[in-house]
Amino acid sequence: MYTMMAVVALTTGLATNNLSKSPTWLNDYSSAQQRVTDVGKPMAVFVGSGQDGWGKLVRDGGFDAAVNKLLADKYVCLYVDTDTASGRALAGKFEVASRGLIISDRKGTTQAYSLSGTMTRVELVQALERYGDAGKEVQATETVVREAPAVVRPATYVQPAYVPQYYYPGPVYRTGGS
Repeated sequence: MYTMMAVVALTTGLATNNLSKSPTWLNDYSSAQQRVTDVGKPMAVFVGSGQDGWGKLVRDGGFDAAVNKLLADKYVCLYVDTDTASGRALAGKFEVASRGLIISDRKGTTQAYSLSGTMTRVELVQALERYGDAGKEVQATETVVREAPAVVRPATYVQPAYVPQYYYPGPVYRTGGS
């Protein structure tokens, strides 16, 4: 009897520990930069729309416990909501139209990774593990564009006026003076 209660208590404790490992989401870029400086972790900027829009970045479902733990342990997390004017402006500075992910270095001064579009959960975990590495120095930005740019429509085609088939302008003759 006591063994069963101990197993239940231990299992409940482990499950609660996994649930508590969710990242703290910041909404202000300047406070996120200050946090990066204070804790020495890279910043993960998720661009999306609406409440919990960061989860819409993953096209094969939302975040799982592994992603939440990785973000909580290794990153300062910022959510940029493109439903707001300030969010659209910041997303534009990052060159992300509707959804994306930007990962900085540990100083918050250099972009290590920039994605415009969506990704799978496996791709997200790979990127977070790659750029969350403590010893990794950023040499260049890895840029991935999966989101089609805004469609540029061609100029409107103007149909010429109707010209009957029997119309033939023929030669032009001058009459009169030289």
